[in-house]
Amino acid sequence: MEKTFLFELITPNKNLVSGEFDMVVVPGEEGDFGVLPHHSNLISQIRPGLLNTYKNDKIDKSFFLYSGFAEVSDNKLIVLSETAFDINEFKLNTYKDIISKYEKLKNKTKTESEILFFEKKIKEANTIIEILN
Repeated sequence: MEKTFLFELITPNKNLVSGEFDMVVVPGEEGDFGVLPHHSNLISQIRPGLLNTYKNDKIDKSFFLYSGFAEVSDNKLIVLSETAFDINEFKLNTYKDIISKYEKLKNKTKTESEILFFEKKIKEANTIIEILN
């Protein structure tokens, strides 16, 4: 029996990961769940949190996910997320600058849809800081 399975992490901009892993722990909407080889079929929404990949019983890589979906089938896990990145790429000042930028833009606009968009982006950046800092 195989001891690994295929995992792919896909964003609109690129395929962040595609490889064989022993286990992947996903931040599911109902709580974290681990996927092992030959896991039963599953579809789950993703909540903001860390996704960890494992090789040789150790964390290989960690990624931050904001939202998305995970699907397990045929010894494969596919995670689709609009916002996902390797946690080693996290820079606190970058996210503080993003919040400042969107706060200024929000204060300049009078359009309700733009205000809601900027508030969503500010909330996302604050969530990233809260989880990773």
